[in-house]
Amino acid sequence: MNVLLGILFVVLQGGTLVAADVPLIRSIRAYGGNDERRPPVLILESNNNATQPSIGDRSVTVEFDVQHPTIPNIFARVIHCTPDWQESPNGFLTDITNRTMLFDWTVAPARSRWHTYRGKISLPNPQLQVRFSGNWLLRLVDMDSEATLAETRFFAVQPMVTTRMNFFTEFYEPRARVSGAGLLLEAVAQARTAALIDGFQQTTVFYRNHRWFEPFPVSSQRLTTRLDRQISASSMGMLTAGKVSRIGPIPAENEYRILDLTNTGIFPSTGAPVRMPMSDIRRLGNFLQRADDGAMITSFVSGADDEYIPVEILLDPVPGPVDDDVFLVGSFNNWRPDRHWQMSYDEEMRLYRLRQWFRRGRHNYMYATGRLHADDGTVDDIRFEDFEGNTASAGHGFLAFVYYRVQDFGGYDGIIGVAASNIYQGGR
Repeated sequence: MNVLLGILFVVLQGGTLVAADVPLIRSIRAYGGNDERRPPVLILESNNNATQPSIGDRSVTVEFDVQHPTIPNIFARVIHCTPDWQESPNGFLTDITNRTMLFDWTVAPARSRWHTYRGKISLPNPQLQVRFSGNWLLRLVDMDSEATLAETRFFAVQPMVTTRMNFFTEFYEPRARVSGAGLLLEAVAQARTAALIDGFQQTTVFYRNHRWFEPFPVSSQRLTTRLDRQISASSMGMLTAGKVSRIGPIPAENEYRILDLTNTGIFPSTGAPVRMPMSDIRRLGNFLQRADDGAMITSFVSGADDEYIPVEILLDPVPGPVDDDVFLVGSFNNWRPDRHWQMSYDEEMRLYRLRQWFRRGRHNYMYATGRLHADDGTVDDIRFEDFEGNTASAGHGFLAFVYYRVQDFGGYDGIIGVAASNIYQGGR
């Protein structure tokens, strides 16, 4: 829904009641350095002699699109979090004055209907420093109402251990009639100094690249994240010899589908919904081309065309619709489905349909099933089996973050190691 300016009414945004003239954030994402393909991993300075990780950058970029008649009066602040993304209770970590307004603003194309400005922030910057390792939320806040407009996630790593990842293939029991291809993930963290205490290395969390709302934790702590009953996790060993964290079996999933909106001839900027040329069908583990490891690629879109266009997505559920709710999930919504990305089944067309605005670029996506909660719009039990299947040939990248209970500044969960790999690089 477009923002209706000049009318006094109230909307719910970011869990807070705000006035309708508050800026509307259309999308937000974070990535490493200046490369939208890289994960948002910030490498901090370390006095330890651990091997520097191959993944990570000296800065993180946060990019967001906003609908507002003028450049909005907003600021960004960062909040340190526990490994399961709860705000850290340690008040030393999150300084409310640690905020920034050093945005790089660009104007949307004149014909744009879905957003008016794009903002970018580089972290750290002269106004906002990231001094502690761990999980971080970046929140965009309206200066006048102090309402939270949007937030995104990034990671800060202070290397203190050498970390590597291994992959194993393993079977699991899928709900749908598809291949039971799964993965067993292993992260090995080794310290070159005896100064680190084994008991303080309590948690390792795995993620698929660019899917930061789907953690797979291995932890001796009590975390809010709940794993599927088929997934088991274990940790063994000592840091000086190599501490091993394992989790699995995780569904291997299929290679991502590709929605390429860069062709303005096929997807013109008319303002009317453009229906995809052909409806998608079930794949169940078959794919023809490699995708972009879950990333949104917009770097080769010209500034004049870098806008949002309405697209109608079609899915043919042959032999018929499923009992669960169906969602479109991909790089355009940070791999996080909600009610706005739920598809409806058209009895006449015998197709699932969804009309939504997409940023022009190359997207990775899949079709998910789950259960929508009508009260808050969240989705539970998200699965990709029904329409995608599983195949151990999919080259999805995984990251493993090694957490350590740092005793300084009152104690907090910092990240001391990170590794990235996929089935082709780390399988054995």
